[in-house]
Amino acid sequence: MGADSQTKTILCAKTPELIETAIADRKPEQSQTDPHHRAPTAESLAAELSQSDSTLSGVQFEKALQTCSNVVHEAEVDRKLKEIGAATPILPSEIGTDFNFKREIVWKNVVGFLLLHICGWVGLHLAFWRYCDYRTTLYTLWLMYASGQGVTMGAHRLWSHRAFKAKLWLRIILLWMHTLAGQNCLYVWVRDHRQHHKFSDTDADPHNANRGFFFSHIGWLLSKKHPKVIEYGKKIDMSDLEADPLIMFQKDHYKLLYTIFALFGPTAIPVYFWGENPWYALFVAFFFRTVLSLNATWSVNSAAHMFGTRPYDKTMWPVENMFVSFVAVGEGWHNYHHAFPWDYRASEYGTPLNLTGTLIDLLAKFGAVYDRKTATPNMVKNRVMRTGDKSHHTYGTDEGRSAFTTLWNIWKHPSNPTYNSIYTPKPKILQSDGYALIPDELKQSERDEDILSKENEELMRRQKEEENRTTEANQIYNKLSKYIKEQQQSVPESVDELLLQQSNNNVDKTGHPMQGKAALNVVDCNDNALVKRKVTVDAASSTTSH
Repeated sequence: MGADSQTKTILCAKTPELIETAIADRKPEQSQTDPHHRAPTAESLAAELSQSDSTLSGVQFEKALQTCSNVVHEAEVDRKLKEIGAATPILPSEIGTDFNFKREIVWKNVVGFLLLHICGWVGLHLAFWRYCDYRTTLYTLWLMYASGQGVTMGAHRLWSHRAFKAKLWLRIILLWMHTLAGQNCLYVWVRDHRQHHKFSDTDADPHNANRGFFFSHIGWLLSKKHPKVIEYGKKIDMSDLEADPLIMFQKDHYKLLYTIFALFGPTAIPVYFWGENPWYALFVAFFFRTVLSLNATWSVNSAAHMFGTRPYDKTMWPVENMFVSFVAVGEGWHNYHHAFPWDYRASEYGTPLNLTGTLIDLLAKFGAVYDRKTATPNMVKNRVMRTGDKSHHTYGTDEGRSAFTTLWNIWKHPSNPTYNSIYTPKPKILQSDGYALIPDELKQSERDEDILSKENEELMRRQKEEENRTTEANQIYNKLSKYIKEQQQSVPESVDELLLQQSNNNVDKTGHPMQGKAALNVVDCNDNALVKRKVTVDAASSTTSH
């Protein structure tokens, strides 16, 4: 290094008082308030600094002071920005959702996806109305499952979240399956998904669910990205993928690989092996498969953020959705997944509707998968007790489990696509670091098992007290209701006798009910007798009191 660079370092690091002096020179108001204040000249500062540091001459100091003036200016600008930001609802260091933001539609994407869905609809008609060979339909369904595993097991759980590790041969197969799915190159897919988790449901989320079902499903692909998506997308750590030559090879040659493995390959196999019509093979094995796979994946962004319960974190939009878990081979247990994104199961349990988790466990028995990460029972319990909506099957309450609605209030089962919690979260404002993607980014209190155990006991105690208070209030309410009913039923016997006499008097000697004026006269007499008796009783009680 030269002497010049060392001089700059010494000056900027060892003379903060000179920077303050330079700032003071830029503030005329200071000299106005203090007429006796005079800023030192560059010569005097040079002489002072030369006395304290003999390695720096006056000429060197003047040169270094000029260089540091830019630093002073930037510090002043930062200070003013912080003052302005402190007076705004959303600070520059925070991210929320600006509902006044107008998105710009990309019409070529609109036309492209519209044509793709029309071709997919034609393929559906050909596949299930027996126009094509049944083997083509079965083959297409197998391709859907294979490409789905390339997305869920490969792009999602292995590469996006590093939830487990896999042998080389399995990673190559999963990379091929992901290419088959045709959902952009793996690098872009992982970056968008990590960003989605890090800044979930804010303007920095590519498919922010706060903007509605259509936007989070497909609308985010039909419009230009929000500036926050572009800004924070550059901050996502992708160094692990950039160090993988297989992933970078797919990224660099994605269009060619997609054409070979997603378009020509799947279309040619039915034509070559069982003589399928080339057009039928194209519309069924490519268009129909692509559209169905895309919508299954998109449903995780849309339906799994809106329709379901939030037993692990009620402040987040993601939900537990059994229907999405069925169509997306296990990706619908989304509230748990966003609470613990590093868990390879993407759900608390290996349920029958978690086919991807089951496949990972099967491959682990053969050694192809290892180092599977899971959230500890204490972490799960603590999260449920602290932030859940009380619908959890073990740590929830009966009231929380019944707090849901369905369309037309029928088929009240979680498999119903309209099964939805009555509680919805409010739009959130996140710090610039967003949510934790890996356990290492959690606070120590969320990782320490002893701290979690003690906090779990305290949370359980509070919930028990709350349940006891609710039970006691219900008992008091039931007793009060019973007492009121008893009071309403206990009519004075004297009044009952008079009413009975009145009904008997309305019958003539022959046993037939009186009619006309005769009946009215009897009623009047009975009423007068009742009034007289009431007056007599009141007078008697008054005399007794005196």
